[in-house]
Amino acid sequence: MWINAILGYWLQSAWPIAVLMATATHIAIYGVGAGIGEFLTVRLWPALKFGRPLDDHAPKPGQVQAEIRRGLITCLVFGVMTLLYRPLCAGYWPTSWAQGSLQFLAFSAFSNIYTYGTHRLSHSRAFLRYHKVHHRSVRVTPWSGYSVHPLEAAVIGATLPIFMLFVPIGIGTAFALHAVGMLYTTCIHCNYELAPSYPSGRWFKRLIDDPAFHRRHHMLGNINYGFPSRLMDRLFDTARE
Repeated sequence: MWINAILGYWLQSAWPIAVLMATATHIAIYGVGAGIGEFLTVRLWPALKFGRPLDDHAPKPGQVQAEIRRGLITCLVFGVMTLLYRPLCAGYWPTSWAQGSLQFLAFSAFSNIYTYGTHRLSHSRAFLRYHKVHHRSVRVTPWSGYSVHPLEAAVIGATLPIFMLFVPIGIGTAFALHAVGMLYTTCIHCNYELAPSYPSGRWFKRLIDDPAFHRRHHMLGNINYGFPSRLMDRLFDTARE
């Protein structure tokens, strides 16, 4: 299997090559994901009158270019952080669908707790000066998701290595989970609502962190910290529809 051959090479390669490969992978995910997101939400869906933008204002002059520059630096930080996968990984992939499902559920639970906790901490007096970099994007774009300070990028990049200390997962699983997380982060920064008429009280909208829910965080700051769901916000009464 060609992907296993690439993963095996990455595991055995010298660290500069491993960082280069991982950084290139993250840049590809970031660029393709945000590029498709921009095409859909700025060009295609509005032309088809499918859904609606959440904020009709244009991004500030130079905003997208600055977001991309910071996003590329974030990808480099992620590339370095993925070196921590190498001593912690257990094989390549789950040995069964059941094992893979349990790993996914365990990571989802951990991710909800970790991202909520670190996000609330980033709004504290000690760390807000770093997190403010991300909040320069009040009118978010698909490129905003990883427009963060390098310190915050390292905290995000540590999510999987910390999880792997407690739950052994394969190297392929680790990269797949990280890729899904990157794409989901891009989605919630897309400034677009696909189903504006869908009732906000339905269970699905009350569960998932979607673009409208996360946009309110960028507008007001001290609410809607959760990712990828609203569960922690509801638990700690920080959710605002």
